[in-house]
Amino acid sequence: MASARRPSSPRLPRGRHALDADAAAPRYRALLHAAAVEVVGEHGYGATTVDALAAAAGVSTATLYELFSGKQELVLDAGDAIAREIGGAARARPAVPEDDLRRALAGVLSAVVDAVLRAPAAARLAVVDIVTVGPPGVERRRQLTTELEESLRRAATPNGRTVVSEPALAVLAGGTMAVLERYLRTGKLRPLRAAALDLAGWGALYETDAPRRAPAPSHPPSASTADTPSPFTLPLPRGRHGLPPAFVKRHQRARILEAVLAVSAQHGFEATSVRDLIAAAGMSHQTFYQHFASKEDAWSAAFDQAFVELFAAAWYAAAPQRDAEAKVTAAVSACLNHLAAEPARARLLLVDAPSAGRAATSAIDDATEAFTRLITRAGGDRGKQPAIVPFALVGGIVSLIAGWVVDDRTAELPDLTSALVEIVFVPLFGSPAARAAAASLGASDPETTADTRRLLMDAFADTVAQEGFAATRLSDVAQRAGVELDVASALFVDELDCATQALDAWAGQLVVIAAGAFLAAANDPPLAAHRALEAALSHLARTPTVSALVVTDEPELVPAISALRDRYISLFFQLIAGQVAAIDQRAPQPLAALGVVLDGIFAVLRRFAREGRIGELPAELRALSLQTLTPFFGADEARRVAELAAAGSPPR
Repeated sequence: MASARRPSSPRLPRGRHALDADAAAPRYRALLHAAAVEVVGEHGYGATTVDALAAAAGVSTATLYELFSGKQELVLDAGDAIAREIGGAARARPAVPEDDLRRALAGVLSAVVDAVLRAPAAARLAVVDIVTVGPPGVERRRQLTTELEESLRRAATPNGRTVVSEPALAVLAGGTMAVLERYLRTGKLRPLRAAALDLAGWGALYETDAPRRAPAPSHPPSASTADTPSPFTLPLPRGRHGLPPAFVKRHQRARILEAVLAVSAQHGFEATSVRDLIAAAGMSHQTFYQHFASKEDAWSAAFDQAFVELFAAAWYAAAPQRDAEAKVTAAVSACLNHLAAEPARARLLLVDAPSAGRAATSAIDDATEAFTRLITRAGGDRGKQPAIVPFALVGGIVSLIAGWVVDDRTAELPDLTSALVEIVFVPLFGSPAARAAAASLGASDPETTADTRRLLMDAFADTVAQEGFAATRLSDVAQRAGVELDVASALFVDELDCATQALDAWAGQLVVIAAGAFLAAANDPPLAAHRALEAALSHLARTPTVSALVVTDEPELVPAISALRDRYISLFFQLIAGQVAAIDQRAPQPLAALGVVLDGIFAVLRRFAREGRIGELPAELRALSLQTLTPFFGADEARRVAELAAAGSPPR
């Protein structure tokens, strides 16, 4: 495998001792491969130049261009050479007893880890940095993952019979690559050998007498993978149009984000310039820079929006479910349906984001951690696995879904629901529960059930708003929603259960939206808190009937509301815990202070609810922001943030 060290003898013999062109080419190629490992590893692909590569290799740029068309071909060629060695190590695994799946998988994974540890800088190019080349690099990473999957399949095929399903093998291979990437990026490689054994143990859990095959294509390519055209892609009228300034500002920002989706998918992040985004958005440089300081800022905003929407879809589907198994099933189904309906955002999240390299690392890590925590919490004490397994599970699922997106099968993603539910269930709840859940998906549509539940909860909130809780009956709610009473009775025990589930779903969505807004500006914690409050007020204004339930004086609902309040304060705090720990807080007990602040917000909400003005809450943002931020950051910081937000400036 190529080394990251600068060649100790950079120049080949010259004069009458010089090698002929055919003999010199392999030597020059090797020197340039080593230079690619060194320079890209140190500076990133985007900042790497042909001159820097030639200088590091000790050759002229003319020599480089004799062998390669430019830096892209050179980096791809170096990555291919390194990937061949990693793939060869996986194929050359030691022989183990054919009836011991865990040892067979461990043989493959340990061989790969050994190859990585022999030359980690070179492995980083093939595993981590290669995707920053753009679409060709993403394809190279996928090829390496597929080769690892094939080696794992051979290990899982004793006596000519494969004992692990195709989707599970794909997730195991993708998860392994995610783990390798994680450790190669940080440079902390010592845990890798232990991680290989943990991953083998996880993979062995999927042993079965009836392995499933991957779903076959069900639509011709591009059959229905186009997003519904966004109204924000339409240009605004020129000249004096009389449109509200707030609408114009939102429209301009949305056009830029739509341009990020289109241009990033076509060229990759590194090859995209601000000029490309401006051209695609159809606006001036001045307008672009009124919204974003750079292409990185615009890309981060597009990623954050796409991630929060996906996470909210999962949360909103899972929150009303009563047990962990139902929550996981609903969340998996909701994610796949959401991605299928938003192919451009699916590509940004799953394919284009890794190609953004260091600019996207933090955003991808936050998104991965959010879903990893969901899986860990869903398993509880029943599915205790090594700490690396939930992370690998998320990484493997992302890899599998990304492959479908690249293959133009985004519209078919719901076909993966049964397979992915089973894959998630096995380490969390055991194989019997996994098989039962997968089988049940053939009998009922969890997405339809979730839609019916949401329809009934919305109708319930409307009925309570008009009639009061005491006068509300589940039969009236079912009639209002156009749902059979027996269906409503199967979903809710009684009116109180319906109210509790409605509040639970609403509060869960609120936490996800607020936490997503916080994390999007987390490098300026006071501003992040302001953004979270802004997002929360918008959510309240969009859901006035359920919001009114939160501050109701109905005695039957008060205990449930109080419990939800405490639960979701704690959850919001956990979601932002990594950032809150770094905040120089004035409040000595921030969790308790957050409760006091929330009570103040609820008092305002109660007043607006009584006056029928919940939709006007966003207008109270400045006053509530000062009230909320002062206990944590002091009055000066609270005023600074209010002024900064009013000016629309980016965080510091």
